[in-house]
Amino acid sequence: MQYWINHNGVQSGPVDLDALKQMGLTSSAYVWHEGLADWVKITQLPELQGAYIMEGSMPEDPVPPQPALNQSEPEIVDSYQPQPQPQPAQPQQPVQPQQPIQPQYAGQQPANAEPCPPTNLVWAIISTVLCCLPAGIVAIVYATQVTNKYRAGDIEGAKRASEIGAWWCIAAIILGIILQPLVSLLPSMMGN
Repeated sequence: MQYWINHNGVQSGPVDLDALKQMGLTSSAYVWHEGLADWVKITQLPELQGAYIMEGSMPEDPVPPQPALNQSEPEIVDSYQPQPQPQPAQPQQPVQPQQPIQPQYAGQQPANAEPCPPTNLVWAIISTVLCCLPAGIVAIVYATQVTNKYRAGDIEGAKRASEIGAWWCIAAIILGIILQPLVSLLPSMMGN
């Protein structure tokens, strides 16, 4: 789970649980993760127990020692007045973090993008094996470019590679139909 942190007015994140535990946060920090309606104090999430230091665990203002009063000496009035300690600034209204951008993974098309054009890879392989090797290899090269260009966001380039690959498949089949009888006649012509 990823957490966003607001500690002493500074926002950071997202971080995972292990990184959060190493940040040295105090109990005044606010956190947010997906599924929460608003920021909450770090102390309110049970899974984060031990991931922060409790404020106020050390005394803020130690009491100075009092001098011993002796009856023969006049009473000394201590003029020491402890000054109030400033409280750390609490965020008035934490800023709602922006929703994290979902990463795109290979093979995952964007939400409103066109579908990937046909690669014609099967036809390119068949035309290479059964018909014409040189034209089939060119068709295979263009067929593999279709998916790569689509994933890179070049939809027009993917369409162009798909179309050119299809034409090379057709050329390989036509060349195979024309050249196959010639290749089978060649041994008989050589024998005469």
